[in-house]
Amino acid sequence: MANTTSTTLDALFSDIQQTALFTMQEQAFMRPLVRNFNLVGQPGKQAKVGIYPAISSGWTTGENTDVSTATTITAVEKLFDADEVAIMATLTDTARDSAMDDTAASIGRVLGESLARKVDTDISALFSGFSTTIGAATQPELTADLIFQAVANLRSNSVVGNYVGVFHPNQTYNLKKQLTNAGAAAMSHNLSDLGNRVLDAGFIGSLAGVDIYESAVVTGDSAGAFVGAVMHSDALAFALKKDLTIETQRDASLRATEIVASMTYAVGELQDLHGVQIITDATID
Repeated sequence: MANTTSTTLDALFSDIQQTALFTMQEQAFMRPLVRNFNLVGQPGKQAKVGIYPAISSGWTTGENTDVSTATTITAVEKLFDADEVAIMATLTDTARDSAMDDTAASIGRVLGESLARKVDTDISALFSGFSTTIGAATQPELTADLIFQAVANLRSNSVVGNYVGVFHPNQTYNLKKQLTNAGAAAMSHNLSDLGNRVLDAGFIGSLAGVDIYESAVVTGDSAGAFVGAVMHSDALAFALKKDLTIETQRDASLRATEIVASMTYAVGELQDLHGVQIITDATID
């Protein structure tokens, strides 16, 4: 009987590990939007990243003119310290033996979702650290104009490439309302292609070259307003030291098993001018 129980639990926890890892990778949407670094298998838990400035002077012009002076290029080193996060679920023997659904898949999904949300929340919390700010706590709503301003700011700082915008659903609601003329479906023939797509599918897609994402992980500031952002992938960094792992420990007196999910990573600001925070109030108007 003991061997059967052990074999069953081994299979159960293997399924939990696989489901948790799959869910984590599928739902942690912020990680692909920022610069990723891999510390797995490397000594230490600190990521060191060199940021090199653009060259704006020191040019030599004219035919047959010797380049006699070297331009000094000094990198600024950014340091990110990885830390461990963990969450535990307790599975009682009674729950395991009487569950009608796939207990392993359910626990794995919950643990994976929890860690995915933790990673996304930690990354989005960095938005308020961008020195460039558009909007304010008194800004009534997110508008297309604010997105345009953010893009103009990034391009003014010579930040080129793909941009992403991450906002709270309350913020994107107001933007959708503007794009769809307050949801007036009867007037959809007068809307832009983007506005018609919002009416039809409910999501924004791309606006002014910015791929728009919406998530409740976007938090508020001290004034109660939401802080979203438009940024380049080089604005923020995610450094993985240890990927999601599952460990178990038997609690005989409780007739249960503790299931602990953990991972070790670091997040931080990489290049400040590559991101713009956009602040609007938290009210759906």
